[in-house]
Amino acid sequence: MNPLLADTLAVLASHYNRPGLEEIALNRPGEIWIKPNGGAWTVETDARLSEAYLLTLCRQLANVSGQIFHPAQKPILYTSLPEGHRFTAVVGSTVRYGMGDLRGVAITVRIYDPTRRITFDRYGLREQTPLPAEPIRHGQQRYHDSPLEDLLAALAHREAILISGATSTGKTSFLNAMVSHLPGESRILTVEDTREVMLPHDNRVHLLVSRTEATHGVDFMAVVDAAVRLTPDVIICGEIGIGNAPAVFRLMTTGHTNFMATIHAHSPESALRAFYQNLAQANPGIDADAAIEIIGSSFGRIVQIDRQGGQRLVTAIDIPSLTAKALADA
Repeated sequence: MNPLLADTLAVLASHYNRPGLEEIALNRPGEIWIKPNGGAWTVETDARLSEAYLLTLCRQLANVSGQIFHPAQKPILYTSLPEGHRFTAVVGSTVRYGMGDLRGVAITVRIYDPTRRITFDRYGLREQTPLPAEPIRHGQQRYHDSPLEDLLAALAHREAILISGATSTGKTSFLNAMVSHLPGESRILTVEDTREVMLPHDNRVHLLVSRTEATHGVDFMAVVDAAVRLTPDVIICGEIGIGNAPAVFRLMTTGHTNFMATIHAHSPESALRAFYQNLAQANPGIDADAAIEIIGSSFGRIVQIDRQGGQRLVTAIDIPSLTAKALADA
Protein backbone atom coordinates (compact mmCIF):
# COMPACT_ATOMS: atom_id res chain seq x y z
CA MET A 1 0.00 0.00 0.00
CA ASN A 2 1.13 3.56 -0.72
CA PRO A 3 2.61 4.79 2.63
CA LEU A 4 0.89 8.20 2.46
CA LEU A 5 -2.46 6.58 1.64
CA ALA A 6 -1.99 3.99 4.41
CA ASP A 7 -1.44 6.77 6.94
CA THR A 8 -4.50 8.72 5.79
CA LEU A 9 -6.70 5.66 5.49
CA ALA A 10 -5.95 4.52 9.06
CA VAL A 11 -8.77 6.62 10.53
CA LEU A 12 -11.48 5.15 8.31
CA ALA A 13 -9.88 1.70 8.50
CA SER A 14 -10.32 1.70 12.28
CA HIS A 15 -14.04 1.38 11.55
CA TYR A 16 -14.21 -0.95 8.56
CA ASN A 17 -11.52 -3.33 9.85
CA ARG A 18 -13.78 -4.59 12.62
CA PRO A 19 -14.71 -8.26 12.18
CA GLY A 20 -18.10 -9.31 10.85
CA LEU A 21 -19.06 -6.14 8.97
CA GLU A 22 -20.98 -5.92 5.71
CA GLU A 23 -20.78 -2.18 5.06
CA ILE A 24 -20.06 1.23 6.56
CA ALA A 25 -21.53 4.56 5.44
CA LEU A 26 -21.04 8.27 6.08
CA ASN A 27 -23.93 10.62 5.42
CA ARG A 28 -22.08 13.66 6.77
CA PRO A 29 -18.74 14.38 8.43
CA GLY A 30 -18.20 13.14 11.99
CA GLU A 31 -20.89 10.47 11.79
CA ILE A 32 -20.53 6.88 10.63
CA TRP A 33 -23.10 4.12 10.18
CA ILE A 34 -22.06 0.51 10.74
CA LYS A 35 -23.85 -2.55 9.29
CA PRO A 36 -22.80 -6.00 10.55
CA ASN A 37 -23.41 -9.12 8.47
CA GLY A 38 -27.11 -9.87 8.69
CA GLY A 39 -27.65 -7.07 11.23
CA ALA A 40 -29.18 -3.59 11.40
CA TRP A 41 -27.46 -0.24 10.90
CA THR A 42 -26.12 1.53 14.00
CA VAL A 43 -24.59 5.01 14.17
CA GLU A 44 -21.43 6.25 15.90
CA THR A 45 -19.63 9.58 16.05
CA ASP A 46 -15.96 10.20 15.26
CA ALA A 47 -14.66 13.78 15.12
CA ARG A 48 -11.65 12.61 13.10
CA LEU A 49 -13.96 12.01 10.12
CA SER A 50 -14.05 15.71 9.23
CA GLU A 51 -14.92 17.13 5.82
CA ALA A 52 -11.25 18.07 5.26
CA TYR A 53 -10.12 14.54 6.12
CA LEU A 54 -12.69 12.88 3.85
CA LEU A 55 -11.82 15.12 0.89
CA THR A 56 -8.11 14.43 1.40
CA LEU A 57 -8.81 10.71 1.45
CA CYS A 58 -10.82 10.93 -1.79
CA ARG A 59 -8.05 12.87 -3.53
CA GLN A 60 -5.41 10.33 -2.50
CA LEU A 61 -7.57 7.37 -3.56
CA ALA A 62 -8.19 9.05 -6.91
CA ASN A 63 -4.48 9.69 -7.42
CA VAL A 64 -3.55 6.09 -6.61
CA SER A 65 -6.22 4.73 -8.98
CA GLY A 66 -5.37 7.18 -11.80
CA GLN A 67 -8.64 9.09 -11.62
CA ILE A 68 -9.56 12.77 -11.32
CA PHE A 69 -11.44 13.95 -8.24
CA HIS A 70 -12.60 17.50 -7.50
CA PRO A 71 -15.46 18.51 -5.12
CA ALA A 72 -16.95 20.84 -7.76
CA GLN A 73 -15.87 19.45 -11.13
CA LYS A 74 -15.51 15.70 -10.50
CA PRO A 75 -17.40 15.04 -7.24
CA ILE A 76 -17.99 11.31 -7.70
CA LEU A 77 -15.40 8.61 -7.06
CA TYR A 78 -15.66 4.84 -7.53
CA THR A 79 -12.63 2.80 -6.57
CA SER A 80 -11.32 -0.10 -4.50
CA LEU A 81 -9.45 0.22 -1.22
CA PRO A 82 -6.11 -1.60 -0.90
CA GLU A 83 -7.83 -4.38 1.08
CA GLY A 84 -10.27 -4.95 -1.79
CA HIS A 85 -13.28 -3.15 -0.30
CA ARG A 86 -15.54 -1.19 -2.68
CA PHE A 87 -15.39 2.58 -2.06
CA THR A 88 -18.02 5.03 -3.38
CA ALA A 89 -18.03 8.77 -2.66
CA VAL A 90 -20.25 11.67 -3.72
CA VAL A 91 -19.32 15.07 -2.26
CA GLY A 92 -19.88 18.80 -2.62
CA SER A 93 -23.05 20.65 -3.61
CA THR A 94 -24.45 17.45 -5.14
CA VAL A 95 -25.05 16.11 -1.60
CA ARG A 96 -27.33 17.68 1.01
CA TYR A 97 -28.16 16.34 4.49
CA GLY A 98 -30.33 19.05 6.11
CA MET A 99 -32.55 21.72 4.56
CA GLY A 100 -29.99 24.44 5.28
CA ASP A 101 -26.94 22.57 3.98
CA LEU A 102 -25.08 23.91 0.96
CA ARG A 103 -22.85 20.88 0.49
CA GLY A 104 -22.33 17.44 1.95
CA VAL A 105 -20.59 14.10 1.71
CA ALA A 106 -21.88 10.58 1.12
CA ILE A 107 -19.44 7.67 1.33
CA THR A 108 -19.95 3.92 1.52
CA VAL A 109 -17.46 1.09 1.90
CA ARG A 110 -18.73 -2.37 0.94
CA ILE A 111 -16.60 -4.90 2.80
CA TYR A 112 -14.70 -7.57 0.88
CA ASP A 113 -13.88 -10.71 2.88
CA PRO A 114 -11.57 -13.06 0.94
CA THR A 115 -12.05 -15.83 3.51
CA ARG A 116 -15.81 -16.03 3.11
CA ARG A 117 -17.05 -18.60 0.62
CA ILE A 118 -20.51 -17.85 -0.71
CA THR A 119 -22.59 -20.94 -1.43
CA PHE A 120 -25.92 -21.35 -3.15
CA ASP A 121 -27.62 -22.63 -0.01
CA ARG A 122 -27.41 -19.11 1.44
CA TYR A 123 -29.86 -18.11 -1.30
CA GLY A 124 -32.24 -20.98 -0.66
CA LEU A 125 -30.67 -23.27 -3.28
CA ARG A 126 -28.98 -26.62 -2.62
CA GLU A 127 -25.24 -26.79 -3.35
CA GLN A 128 -24.12 -28.87 -6.33
CA THR A 129 -20.96 -30.49 -7.64
CA PRO A 130 -18.56 -28.70 -10.05
CA LEU A 131 -19.30 -28.50 -13.75
CA PRO A 132 -17.74 -30.86 -16.28
CA ALA A 133 -14.40 -29.76 -17.70
CA GLU A 134 -15.40 -29.58 -21.38
CA PRO A 135 -18.93 -28.18 -21.74
CA ILE A 136 -20.75 -28.00 -25.06
CA ARG A 137 -23.24 -25.28 -25.91
CA HIS A 138 -26.66 -26.44 -27.14
CA GLY A 139 -28.57 -23.15 -27.11
CA GLN A 140 -31.44 -21.90 -24.96
CA GLN A 141 -33.37 -24.78 -23.48
CA ARG A 142 -34.38 -26.26 -20.13
CA TYR A 143 -31.95 -28.93 -18.94
CA HIS A 144 -33.36 -30.00 -15.55
CA ASP A 145 -36.54 -29.63 -13.53
CA SER A 146 -34.47 -28.52 -10.51
CA PRO A 147 -33.79 -24.75 -10.84
CA LEU A 148 -30.25 -25.05 -9.49
CA GLU A 149 -29.35 -28.06 -11.60
CA ASP A 150 -30.76 -26.26 -14.63
CA LEU A 151 -28.64 -23.16 -13.86
CA LEU A 152 -25.46 -25.19 -13.48
CA ALA A 153 -26.22 -27.07 -16.69
CA ALA A 154 -26.74 -23.73 -18.47
CA LEU A 155 -23.27 -22.72 -17.25
CA ALA A 156 -21.88 -26.00 -18.52
CA HIS A 157 -23.44 -25.37 -21.93
CA ARG A 158 -21.90 -21.89 -22.13
CA GLU A 159 -25.11 -19.92 -21.72
CA ALA A 160 -24.77 -16.24 -20.83
CA ILE A 161 -26.09 -15.49 -17.32
CA LEU A 162 -27.64 -12.23 -16.09
CA ILE A 163 -28.15 -11.79 -12.33
CA SER A 164 -30.93 -9.35 -11.44
CA GLY A 165 -31.85 -7.76 -8.13
CA ALA A 166 -32.23 -4.56 -6.16
CA THR A 167 -29.42 -2.90 -4.21
CA SER A 168 -27.81 -5.10 -1.52
CA THR A 169 -29.58 -8.28 -2.58
CA GLY A 170 -26.23 -10.07 -3.03
CA LYS A 171 -25.93 -10.13 -6.82
CA THR A 172 -22.13 -10.03 -6.86
CA SER A 173 -21.91 -12.60 -4.06
CA PHE A 174 -24.12 -14.95 -6.07
CA LEU A 175 -21.93 -14.31 -9.10
CA ASN A 176 -18.91 -15.33 -7.02
CA ALA A 177 -20.71 -18.54 -6.08
CA MET A 178 -21.36 -19.29 -9.75
CA VAL A 179 -17.79 -18.74 -10.93
CA SER A 180 -16.53 -21.21 -8.34
CA HIS A 181 -18.33 -23.91 -10.36
CA LEU A 182 -16.49 -23.12 -13.59
CA PRO A 183 -13.79 -25.64 -14.56
CA GLY A 184 -10.49 -24.90 -12.85
CA GLU A 185 -8.60 -24.79 -16.13
CA SER A 186 -10.88 -22.05 -17.56
CA ARG A 187 -9.29 -18.76 -18.66
CA ILE A 188 -11.45 -16.00 -17.15
CA LEU A 189 -11.43 -12.23 -17.68
CA THR A 190 -13.32 -9.71 -15.55
CA VAL A 191 -14.22 -6.17 -16.67
CA GLU A 192 -15.26 -4.03 -13.67
CA ASP A 193 -15.08 -0.49 -12.34
CA THR A 194 -13.97 -1.86 -8.95
CA ARG A 195 -12.63 -5.31 -8.11
CA GLU A 196 -15.46 -7.41 -6.70
CA VAL A 197 -15.39 -10.75 -8.49
CA MET A 198 -13.32 -13.35 -6.63
CA LEU A 199 -11.82 -16.01 -8.89
CA PRO A 200 -10.19 -19.22 -7.62
CA HIS A 201 -8.79 -19.84 -11.11
CA ASP A 202 -5.09 -19.42 -11.82
CA ASN A 203 -5.52 -18.40 -15.47
CA ARG A 204 -7.29 -15.08 -14.99
CA VAL A 205 -7.02 -11.39 -15.86
CA HIS A 206 -8.83 -8.51 -14.12
CA LEU A 207 -9.46 -5.40 -16.24
CA LEU A 208 -10.54 -2.16 -14.52
CA VAL A 209 -12.13 0.91 -16.08
CA SER A 210 -13.54 4.01 -14.38
CA ARG A 211 -17.30 4.57 -14.47
CA THR A 212 -16.94 8.34 -14.41
CA GLU A 213 -14.23 8.94 -17.00
CA ALA A 214 -12.07 7.29 -19.66
CA THR A 215 -8.73 6.91 -17.92
CA HIS A 216 -5.90 7.51 -20.43
CA GLY A 217 -8.52 7.36 -23.19
CA VAL A 218 -9.54 3.80 -22.24
CA ASP A 219 -13.28 3.32 -21.78
CA PHE A 220 -15.52 0.26 -21.38
CA MET A 221 -15.77 -0.26 -25.13
CA ALA A 222 -12.00 -0.33 -25.57
CA VAL A 223 -11.56 -2.68 -22.62
CA VAL A 224 -14.21 -5.11 -23.88
CA ASP A 225 -12.60 -5.10 -27.34
CA ALA A 226 -9.28 -5.92 -25.69
CA ALA A 227 -10.89 -8.60 -23.53
CA VAL A 228 -12.21 -10.48 -26.54
CA ARG A 229 -8.72 -10.46 -28.11
CA LEU A 230 -7.20 -11.86 -24.92
CA THR A 231 -8.89 -15.19 -25.79
CA PRO A 232 -10.95 -15.82 -22.64
CA ASP A 233 -13.20 -18.80 -22.06
CA VAL A 234 -15.48 -16.66 -19.88
CA ILE A 235 -15.89 -12.87 -19.57
CA ILE A 236 -17.47 -11.40 -16.43
CA CYS A 237 -18.75 -7.87 -17.05
CA GLY A 238 -19.81 -6.77 -13.57
CA GLU A 239 -22.84 -4.51 -13.24
CA ILE A 240 -24.60 -3.25 -16.39
CA GLY A 241 -25.40 0.48 -16.45
CA ILE A 242 -25.62 3.31 -18.96
CA GLY A 243 -21.83 3.60 -19.11
CA ASN A 244 -21.07 0.02 -20.11
CA ALA A 245 -24.30 -1.24 -21.72
CA PRO A 246 -23.00 -0.47 -25.25
CA ALA A 247 -19.79 -2.41 -24.51
CA VAL A 248 -21.68 -5.44 -23.19
CA PHE A 249 -24.00 -5.24 -26.19
CA ARG A 250 -20.94 -5.18 -28.44
CA LEU A 251 -19.77 -8.33 -26.68
CA MET A 252 -23.04 -10.02 -27.58
CA THR A 253 -22.57 -9.18 -31.27
CA THR A 254 -19.03 -10.64 -31.36
CA GLY A 255 -20.39 -14.13 -30.83
CA HIS A 256 -18.80 -14.49 -27.39
CA THR A 257 -21.75 -16.11 -25.66
CA ASN A 258 -20.07 -17.26 -22.45
CA PHE A 259 -20.32 -14.16 -20.25
CA MET A 260 -21.94 -13.11 -16.97
CA ALA A 261 -23.19 -9.78 -15.64
CA THR A 262 -25.45 -8.23 -12.99
CA ILE A 263 -28.14 -5.56 -13.27
CA HIS A 264 -30.47 -3.58 -10.99
CA ALA A 265 -34.03 -4.80 -11.62
CA HIS A 266 -36.98 -6.32 -9.77
CA SER A 267 -37.85 -9.20 -12.10
CA PRO A 268 -36.35 -11.14 -15.02
CA GLU A 269 -38.60 -9.24 -17.42
CA SER A 270 -37.63 -5.83 -16.00
CA ALA A 271 -33.97 -6.89 -16.14
CA LEU A 272 -34.15 -7.17 -19.92
CA ARG A 273 -36.03 -3.88 -20.10
CA ALA A 274 -33.38 -2.23 -17.91
CA PHE A 275 -30.62 -3.47 -20.20
CA TYR A 276 -32.35 -2.09 -23.28
CA GLN A 277 -33.12 1.24 -21.57
CA ASN A 278 -29.48 1.65 -20.51
CA LEU A 279 -28.39 0.88 -24.05
CA ALA A 280 -30.91 3.28 -25.60
CA GLN A 281 -29.91 6.14 -23.27
CA ALA A 282 -26.26 5.72 -24.24
CA ASN A 283 -27.09 5.31 -27.96
CA PRO A 284 -30.32 7.19 -28.80
CA GLY A 285 -30.07 6.34 -32.50
CA ILE A 286 -29.69 2.60 -32.09
CA ASP A 287 -31.87 0.30 -34.19
CA ALA A 288 -34.42 -0.74 -31.57
CA ASP A 289 -35.70 -3.87 -33.32
CA ALA A 290 -32.22 -5.27 -33.94
CA ALA A 291 -31.06 -4.43 -30.40
CA ILE A 292 -34.10 -6.01 -28.79
CA GLU A 293 -33.70 -9.19 -30.82
CA ILE A 294 -30.05 -9.54 -29.77
CA ILE A 295 -30.74 -8.84 -26.08
CA GLY A 296 -33.67 -11.25 -25.95
CA SER A 297 -31.71 -14.09 -27.51
CA SER A 298 -28.30 -13.61 -25.88
CA PHE A 299 -28.97 -14.60 -22.27
CA GLY A 300 -29.47 -18.24 -21.46
CA ARG A 301 -30.68 -17.59 -17.91
CA ILE A 302 -31.75 -14.66 -15.76
CA VAL A 303 -31.39 -15.22 -12.02
CA GLN A 304 -33.64 -13.02 -9.87
CA ILE A 305 -32.58 -12.34 -6.24
CA ASP A 306 -34.83 -10.62 -3.71
CA ARG A 307 -34.82 -9.86 0.01
CA GLN A 308 -37.56 -11.65 1.95
CA GLY A 309 -37.73 -11.22 5.70
CA GLY A 310 -34.14 -10.07 5.87
CA GLN A 311 -32.87 -13.07 3.87
CA ARG A 312 -31.56 -12.99 0.32
CA LEU A 313 -33.32 -15.57 -1.80
CA VAL A 314 -33.33 -16.62 -5.44
CA THR A 315 -36.95 -16.16 -6.50
CA ALA A 316 -36.61 -17.07 -10.19
CA ILE A 317 -34.22 -18.68 -12.66
CA ASP A 318 -35.77 -17.98 -16.03
CA ILE A 319 -35.02 -18.49 -19.68
CA PRO A 320 -35.60 -15.05 -21.30
CA SER A 321 -39.00 -15.10 -22.97
CA LEU A 322 -39.67 -11.44 -23.79
CA THR A 323 -40.52 -10.95 -27.46
CA ALA A 324 -39.32 -8.00 -29.51
CA LYS A 325 -42.82 -6.52 -29.37
CA ALA A 326 -43.02 -6.80 -25.57
CA LEU A 327 -39.70 -4.99 -25.14
CA ALA A 328 -40.53 -2.37 -27.73
CA ASP A 329 -43.81 -1.61 -25.99
CA ALA A 330 -42.09 -1.27 -22.55
